[in-house]
Amino acid sequence: MVIGFFLIILMIVLFLFALKLNGSKSVYQENFNIQHSPLKIGHRGAAGHCPENTVASYKKALELGAEVLEVDIHLSKDDVLVVHHDPTLDRTTSGKGRLRDYTAAELKEFDAGSWYHSRFKNERIPLLSEVFERFRTEAGFLIEIKHPSLYPGIEAKLAEELRKYIGSASFNNPIMVHSFDADSMRRFHLLMPEVQVGVLIKRRINDEALKEIAKFASFLNPKQTILDSKLQLRIQKHGMKVYTWTVNNKKRMRMFEKMKVDGIISDFPDYFSD
Repeated sequence: MVIGFFLIILMIVLFLFALKLNGSKSVYQENFNIQHSPLKIGHRGAAGHCPENTVASYKKALELGAEVLEVDIHLSKDDVLVVHHDPTLDRTTSGKGRLRDYTAAELKEFDAGSWYHSRFKNERIPLLSEVFERFRTEAGFLIEIKHPSLYPGIEAKLAEELRKYIGSASFNNPIMVHSFDADSMRRFHLLMPEVQVGVLIKRRINDEALKEIAKFASFLNPKQTILDSKLQLRIQKHGMKVYTWTVNNKKRMRMFEKMKVDGIISDFPDYFSD
């Protein structure tokens, strides 16, 4: 009788402790907290097959089995969220100079496909809203805020955009946000705690830094060259999921799949196991 009473008390204490650990993290679409591992994430769509961050690239990623589309965002001169990787236009478009010096309408005039191959000459820089509308019923999204220090208020702008979709009957796939800038992710988490956020890293990280990130982040995303089982365990001990980028080698892909990381980002979604 006494033992049973103490067991009940112990279970209550453990339950309350678990709530405390998870209270500051996202609870949006909890079914993805227990989904199979790893998520198949198409880097900039299927950047190994198509011009990155274009509608063609995202369509190809889905054809090749991607479950989540990785999307890079910036703000245009007129404060519209646009999908592009670099802060400048020169590498992947017919435009020149800084993206933030152009309005969204001006950016739409540039060719964003011919640099990759002439058959993509009609590709344009998409708006984030266009990507959502086009693919929201087919895939989840992993949104990277690029260079947030260049765009004061971009976190609030993204939260405003996401509120149009989250909770709608036609948007049941996961939405996650990450950045190399941990402060940006902390700001976004305060604005929209129901959305899972993560931090990208490309260098070793100590436990004190992990502890601080775990206060607001649901996942950490180390570069694949620094991720091993020891780092994976350290991240998991702080209650975060483990993603990795950008895995374009089939042998390493199999290794991370065996490690059961939570998500793998690749330019080649066709490299994932069935």
